[in-house]
Parts: sequence; C-alpha cells; structure tokens
Amino acid sequence: MRLFRTDGAFIKNGVPLPGIPFLASSKAQLIEPANRYLFYIAAIRGRTRSPATWLTYADHLYEFFSFLEENDLDWSQVGQEQMAVWRNSMLDRRLSRNTVNKRISTVSVFYTWCLHQRLTSVLPFNTHDVLVSRPKGFLAHVDVSGNQVRANELTLRTHRPLPKFLTIPEALRFIDVLSPRRVQLVAYLMLLCGLRRQEACGLDIRVLPSPAGYSPNKAIKMTLDPRHTPTKGSKERWVMVPYTLAGNLFDYMMRERPPLANRYARRYGRQSTKLFLTKDAEEMSFDGLDVLFQRASAKSGVKCTPHRLRHTFGTYEFLRLAEKKGTDGALHWVRDRLGHASITTTEIYVHAADLLKHDDVDGYVQETLMRMSARP
Repeated sequence: MRLFRTDGAFIKNGVPLPGIPFLASSKAQLIEPANRYLFYIAAIRGRTRSPATWLTYADHLYEFFSFLEENDLDWSQVGQEQMAVWRNSMLDRRLSRNTVNKRISTVSVFYTWCLHQRLTSVLPFNTHDVLVSRPKGFLAHVDVSGNQVRANELTLRTHRPLPKFLTIPEALRFIDVLSPRRVQLVAYLMLLCGLRRQEACGLDIRVLPSPAGYSPNKAIKMTLDPRHTPTKGSKERWVMVPYTLAGNLFDYMMRERPPLANRYARRYGRQSTKLFLTKDAEEMSFDGLDVLFQRASAKSGVKCTPHRLRHTFGTYEFLRLAEKKGTDGALHWVRDRLGHASITTTEIYVHAADLLKHDDVDGYVQETLMRMSARP
C-alpha cells in the first residue's frame, strides 16, 4: 500500500487541487472508494479544510487498507470479526488505545459515507448506546438525549490521561540548552503564549506586534491571522505576549533575521515572511524543530516536546487565573488562548493543576522572563 498526494497538475473543474492524499496498492492500483472519500474530505466537506486533517484521515485509511491488502481481504466484504482482528493487531503493536480508537472512528465514518453513497450495502460494525458526561450548556433543559450517544462496539474503553507538563524550573532548564537563540524564542512562545508547534514555527512577521509604545509591565495582544500564520482549523485567535518576549522577538527580527532573509530571497527569488529562518537561510521546519528538541532533551535530562511546553502553559495559566477568576473564568480564558474548539478539551488542566503547589504558580511568568533576559 502506498500513500501519495496530488500536485498542481491535478485539476478539477479547471481548478488545481494540490495536496489531496490518495492511496494505491503495492501493484499501483488506485484504491477507488478510499480515494473518493479522501477527495470528499479535502475538496467538498466544509469542516475539514486543513491539509493536516486530510493527511490524518489518509494515514488512518492507509493503516486499514494495508491490513486488508496483507490479508487479501475485500473492503466491501469485511465484517465485524475482521475489523476486530485489525483492532487487535494494532494493540499487539503496542499502539495506544486512544490511537486505535481514532483509527476505528475514521474507518467507521468512511464506511458510513460509503453506505450513503451506495458504494456498500452493509456496515462492518454494530453500535450501542453509551452514557457520556457532558457539561451543562445553555440548552441543557431541552436536551432529550439523556446524555446517550451511539458508540461503535469495536471501540476500546479508555481513560482520559492528564496532559504531560513540566514544572517551570524543568522547562527553563530545558530551554537553557536549546540552541541557537531563535529556537529558544520558539520555545518561549509555546511556554508563555501556548502556541502550537506549527503556529510558533510558522509565525509570520506580519502578525508580530512591535513593543514600541507599550508599557513594560503589560502583555501585548498578538492576533494569529490564519491568512498568514498556520492555525488549527484555520481559525483566528489572539494570545498575549509578555512585553519582554515581544521585545526579544522584535530584536531578532530587526537584527539577526535580515541577512538570513536576504540569502533566502537570492536563492528562491522571493521574500519569506516567516519570522524564524535557520542558519542555512531556510524556513524552519517541524522535523528540524523536533530534532533540536530531542537533542536538548538528552543534554538537559528533561524530556520535552513542543506540545509539552504548550501543556505547561495551559496548566500554569489555568491555576494562575483560577485564583482570580474562578474555575469557569479560568477555563474559558485558557480555552480561548489555546484555541480549543470545546471547553471539554480544556478541562484536562483542572486535574493537571491539582499536581502543582499553588505557591509554585505565583510569578511563573516573571520567573521565566527574568531567565530569558539573563541570557546573552
């Protein structure tokens, strides 16, 4: 089984559609039902406009159709027993239950879509009613579902893990060994503003605020405009950048970036608007950032990923705001700063914050900024 993506030569109705994933067998035969569904996800369905989302769906279908190919199974003849064998094979490879459930969910939605398109006449799974816990919403009094949803019987029981975060001393020890300086600034954006890896790595100079005219004691609002900076689901949101961090970012943009930007422009014949450029005058890549984080983890003795710094922000920021605004106010603030679609996602920080001492939270931003300012 092979996974590909279309290039600019793929045209529908006169419009180029690059980046759409599609599957082919080991004998180079196109997997038509999967490819029709992936085209629907990428080009038609309004809720899945992100190429990263397309690739996630494609990866899940790739996993499933690879299993079918290896076992000489026809996708339209698969039943619940074969689906269970596939699920168990993933468990045997020590994939997490959450990962297995996500793949089962994608394949289930794929088959449901095929049923509606009359590409198949049966579903290879059964469903049953389960009770779920839901926050009380504005229309809770008219909700007649009784907190019941239909669940796939193949789905595994899971518990919701706490987010993996660092204490501030651990985070600072890790960032201290990151190199070069611009990579430290990327890390500070995750730790102090809650940016995702793609948002910090791909930050655009057009959204970076100038600290000129602002009080050193105030944070500066920075709007993440999806037209310029990649955001999850291409949704606009804003974050608060501490004055000292904004000053460091602006200083890097004015002093260190120009020679790199000039080299980039000479090489590619166009200007890059990405803030962070590497020593080779290339736009910073996700893979490259991950490698630098792995090296710093080994050197510092603190295992850290970009998302772990984001979790650290969420945990500390929730506890800091909870003392001022209460739990509900803090949850809504952190939800909006992290860009979560649902406050249910943000609620994981309530339990994570229980692992911190409240005294550890006081002044965590100032402690971090002092360390940043102490670096040459």
